[in-house]
Amino acid sequence: MQTSTARDAKEGHLKKARACVLVLLSLLLSRSDALACGDKLVVVGHGIRSNRAPGAPHRASILVFADPSGSLPAALEEGHLRKDLERAGHRLRTTTSREEFDNALSTGSYDLVLADFKVAPQLETAAAAATSRPMVLPTLYNPSDAELAAAAKQYSCVVKSPSDQKDYMTVINDAMAERTKHAPAAAK
Repeated sequence: MQTSTARDAKEGHLKKARACVLVLLSLLLSRSDALACGDKLVVVGHGIRSNRAPGAPHRASILVFADPSGSLPAALEEGHLRKDLERAGHRLRTTTSREEFDNALSTGSYDLVLADFKVAPQLETAAAAATSRPMVLPTLYNPSDAELAAAAKQYSCVVKSPSDQKDYMTVINDAMAERTKHAPAAAK
């Protein structure tokens, strides 16, 4: 059985130890060169998890032609395509009529155009004539194997929804890389 003096001495040592840890921690946090950027958060809070998608290496400006009679509006909302692309840092502008699409294309600068696979070929001419020359990416929502094969035969990059978020990002990143690769040739 401990005496009150021994217990008081033990509590005193614990208080001193806590005070020393707090002083050392505050010294570390006050020195900007002691820890790298972000380490302070990891040390104090043991890291923070985020539900935000990892940022895309190439942030794209995307013009979406969501014809109400097509399947792209469902892919955007039910397939979570819009939410996933915006989380990754891509900027989306949605149009629902051909007139609105042509107006947006002539007044804005876009890297990519997302359109339903059935209307994508009709939009390629307008996209090629635009100042920013965006790449047209056909989008399929709940496609059959035959539809997916036909789209892959005609286009180098095809967006399929629903799909894993990483699949969307891979297709968008591949399209941006291809666009960047062909940009010097288009500038000549």
